[in-house]
Amino acid sequence: MNKVLFKEEQQFRQWWYILLILASIIPVMVMCIYTLFMQTVKNVQIGDTPPPNAVLIVVFIAMCISLWVTFSLKLEVWIDQDGIHYRFSPLIFKNKLISKAEIKRYEIRKYNAIFDYGGRGIRTGFGHKWGKAYSVSGNIGLQLYLTNGKKVLFGTQRSQAIMYAMDEIMKTK
Repeated sequence: MNKVLFKEEQQFRQWWYILLILASIIPVMVMCIYTLFMQTVKNVQIGDTPPPNAVLIVVFIAMCISLWVTFSLKLEVWIDQDGIHYRFSPLIFKNKLISKAEIKRYEIRKYNAIFDYGGRGIRTGFGHKWGKAYSVSGNIGLQLYLTNGKKVLFGTQRSQAIMYAMDEIMKTK
């Protein structure tokens, strides 16, 4: 087991993001519960063509799963002598590795998640100029240029620490 030189975990915890998710999902959940209650307990039809109870239950469960996935998203990046390991759970359960032999060069750079990649999460840049990004927050990332011509960016809140770790592992290439 190699010594971990760098480890960072990031989650979507920006206030505007939480507000946006809650404002879009909670009303749907409340309407499902209200409609289900009115149709099953009170025997009152909601609307001209009421939705079947099964549809309301499926939509409610889907919204619960959406909330769970949204708030459990976590980008984990760690660096050891093998290279850069990462996971974006629950979307990527299995640890992935970019070995140091695959890395041609690297740099810390500023990026714009919206304009360069179309948003946060696991994204591919517009026109493939910047390659793939794993981004949760901020505008600083570790940009990797791989030997196969691909590019990968990992957003980071600890640019000096990740650069130090990269310099350390790449010394012994």
